[in-house]
Amino acid sequence: SKSRSDRSSSMHARGLYVYFVCVLVILIIVFDASGKPGSNLLALEGAGVWQWLGDYDECQAIGQEMAHYCMFQGAYGAILPQYTLPVLKKLVFVPGLRWGLCVPRQCTAKALSAKVVATIKEVIYFNSSLVETVCEPSDVQFSSFAIVVIVLCCIIGFLVLLATVFEYSQDCVKNILCQLKPMEETNCQKSTKSREDSTLLPSDSSSKQKQSSGLCLELLLSFSLVQNVPKLLDTARSAKNISCLHGIRTLSMMWVILGHCYFWFEVFQNVANIEAAYDHIHQFAFQPIANAFFSVDSFFFLSGLLVTYLSLQQMERSANCLFWIKFYVHRFWRLTPTYAVALLIYWQLMPYFVDGPLWMGMYDNKQCDHYWWTNLLYINNFYPKYSDMCMGWSWFLAADTQMYVLSPIVIIPAFFLGLSGLIPLVCLLIAVLITIAVIVSVKEFPANIILSGGPATQTLDYENMVYIRFYTRAAPYLVGMAVGYYLAKRDQLRQKLFRVWTVGGWLLAAGLGVTIVYGLYDYNNGHHYSQGASSLYLTFSSCLWGVCLAWVVYACTSGSGGIINNILSWSGWFPLSRLTYSAYLLHPVVLFVYVGSMRQTVYVDNFHMAFMFVAITGISYASAAILSLCVEYPMAAIEKAVLKRIQF
Repeated sequence: SKSRSDRSSSMHARGLYVYFVCVLVILIIVFDASGKPGSNLLALEGAGVWQWLGDYDECQAIGQEMAHYCMFQGAYGAILPQYTLPVLKKLVFVPGLRWGLCVPRQCTAKALSAKVVATIKEVIYFNSSLVETVCEPSDVQFSSFAIVVIVLCCIIGFLVLLATVFEYSQDCVKNILCQLKPMEETNCQKSTKSREDSTLLPSDSSSKQKQSSGLCLELLLSFSLVQNVPKLLDTARSAKNISCLHGIRTLSMMWVILGHCYFWFEVFQNVANIEAAYDHIHQFAFQPIANAFFSVDSFFFLSGLLVTYLSLQQMERSANCLFWIKFYVHRFWRLTPTYAVALLIYWQLMPYFVDGPLWMGMYDNKQCDHYWWTNLLYINNFYPKYSDMCMGWSWFLAADTQMYVLSPIVIIPAFFLGLSGLIPLVCLLIAVLITIAVIVSVKEFPANIILSGGPATQTLDYENMVYIRFYTRAAPYLVGMAVGYYLAKRDQLRQKLFRVWTVGGWLLAAGLGVTIVYGLYDYNNGHHYSQGASSLYLTFSSCLWGVCLAWVVYACTSGSGGIINNILSWSGWFPLSRLTYSAYLLHPVVLFVYVGSMRQTVYVDNFHMAFMFVAITGISYASAAILSLCVEYPMAAIEKAVLKRIQF
């Protein structure tokens, strides 16, 4: 009995020993996974030294029942508000303290925040009002809405697969029949034509039942990759095709992505060497990236040009009321389905794409929960505020659509009155410039608002009052409309330029472009600009950028483009140009996933950003190809099939 008792006590002691060893190991892992101050702490050369992220994956490996990862975040000014770095005075988005902690599951975010603040206050001054703590959720499950979106994507994918297999098998059967019956050359030739001319479509003498079945079949085949991939990759030129626009559009899109690559690191504060990263602003070669905002003006210019050019050509054939109904229906139908799918991916699916310490607190879909409908109505550049907008980069679509809706104010007089009909355009352009001048002068916005060193509220005021409003961004759009009018009427207006005028035009356009893009170099290096100079730059820079592009398009279409036209009209731009819309919608999602999946802060330099730009661009265009082939191109084919049936 005694030996049995001793044996039981020994086993009990051994169990306690194993238990305490396991607890000790877990505590060591928890401590090891938590963030700790790194080197260069006292130098305070960059705000990145205050970011102690720890090891997110090591904490997750312990098990959700025992521990979870929490991010303690203190905004700049929470610690040592008396100490201010010169570089931090110039930045709007400034990192503060970010401390990753691996804690027991029982610790809530609120309790952890209170404990950490109390501990820090014993050592140093700390402003607890600037603190937020976010913990990793215990179990991430798909919401019912996310499941609906997944089902929708599966249905679209199934339609694409079904239509592709059906058309491919049909083409194979036709090829076999053509080989077996070589005398039927007519039918064989028909199989190589486009779907509109195919015998699958009913003729005018077909019965209503055949017409109905033919329409259903054509709607299904709208999703076929056999049709859509050749359309996407087509590099054929036509007389009506303004080839140089493909190059301008593609290069502008890449300029947008390049600017956003740097911008994403600044906004989401995951740069370890923020002062060194900021020093790039002082470099002359960096100015095109710092002024990447003009890439958006390029898109406004192209939109104004194309809507005027195409509308005037179509009005030559028909300018009745039905034309204007189609004018608006076409716009909504071509943009909205693709836009809606991208919105659903960002809103409902992206939270499940990635996790990590930097992802916590980076993404919040509450804006989309409340304001998604403003996106689909294209009013999100007016309501809500820019900081509350769902898909913040979608303000461009709203502004561009609003300009499109109002464009007949210029197009109709130009069509019926000729050159004198451009008077409304000139008046609108003057009104836009006056509006910009008044706003920026009254509010005293500096020339480069992002790096002004002013309060964050001033930047938000600029974004809400100037940057996203259509009536302050319309100058390049109106310039593009003037160029579109010229291109539509160039057979009547074309005049041969002497060589000296061609050279002078290129020199003037190049000089204006360099001045606009590099004009803030001195300002970015600490030279103060007067309010008058700042207002002058903000008022005319976008308009003059449109004038530069106007000359480029004019020269390229009139035979004076030379090597510039050869570059911009390269056929390799054509497929990439057709992906621009989807790439614009999806590239921020790719950036969110890339930046949010990082486990540590990064040291930013030009080599790192170059590799990142190439990777983000490639993935964005690959994603855009999928979205275009599955949604954008099918919707365009459906529109064409339906309008053809109702003779719209």
